Amino acid sequence: MVENFIFFVFALALTYIANRKNLFPNFTGDIHQKFFNEKKIPLIGGVLVLVTLLRFYYAHDYFINLVFLSIFLIGFFSDSKILSSPRLRLYLQLLITIIFVLYFKIEVTPTKLNFFDNLLQNHYLSYSFTIFCFMILINGSNFIDGLNGLLLGYILLIFFALTTNNLILFSGLDELAINYLFYSLILIIVLNYSNFLYLGDSGAYLLGLFTGYILITIYNSPAIVSPYYIILLLWYPCFENLFSLLRKFLNSKSPVKPDNRHLHQIIFLFLKYKFKSKNILLINIISSLMINFYNLVIFFIASKNPNLTILQLKLILVSIFIYCILYYILNKRIHLFIKK
Repeated sequence: MVENFIFFVFALALTYIANRKNLFPNFTGDIHQKFFNEKKIPLIGGVLVLVTLLRFYYAHDYFINLVFLSIFLIGFFSDSKILSSPRLRLYLQLLITIIFVLYFKIEVTPTKLNFFDNLLQNHYLSYSFTIFCFMILINGSNFIDGLNGLLLGYILLIFFALTTNNLILFSGLDELAINYLFYSLILIIVLNYSNFLYLGDSGAYLLGLFTGYILITIYNSPAIVSPYYIILLLWYPCFENLFSLLRKFLNSKSPVKPDNRHLHQIIFLFLKYKFKSKNILLINIISSLMINFYNLVIFFIASKNPNLTILQLKLILVSIFIYCILYYILNKRIHLFIKK
């Protein structure tokens, strides 16, 4: 309780100072940020996430702290406009991820696809596949961090799902660390919903890497869990990333250049035009809550039988189908609104 209170005071103090003194990188009109807000909002959510993770990992392994700090700094320098090249950021992420995976010998096997599992018996292919998964998740997490509370809420839902079926106990975190993580994320999301801070690239990269690490740790533990349950928990940021790459390829656009055509942005625009609302923050939050409410429902269903592969596969396919249909319909409606 004392540690939670100290973090509470620290978070509020940092947020207050950052808003008053502009001590941290803040909103400068990026295409994916100016879409939703005209205010200058400090990008300090990543700092609070880093402090949270270092708090319960510092005594376990100094190397993992170095990894967390490194991925945070890539995002922080991106937020600061020091690291403005998307390609360079991608290469640095890849370097950190390669070191991370090889140092801890992290592998995602088996997948319950016989042909694929046979390929992954080769450690080089297995490590390469794991690195690819981390990269998709890290950048997918950043892609969906475009609405207040969307990424933070999604991560909270993942950990809530893991708590309901006790899989969180296989994460390598003790009960104190789990409680501290929940309290910290809840405080950060409240400040984010209140428009006092953004996660920034630093927070999104860090949460993506950390969440992936926790889920792989659980999957490789003695816990009985289908690999497709893990995929389901990560379906949204990962599919958002893959869909974005495909969409940009079909439109002959650079895969690393940011745009404002992600699903959450399409939903935001639709609601804004549909209800002709000038309350940008309200539409922002409603859009975020709508997406996470859907994920809450499917996580609830999936978590009742996390080892039932057929159930997880059905939920993944249904989610992808709904995503594609929703994207297509709302995108067409937005074009009609604009023509009017």
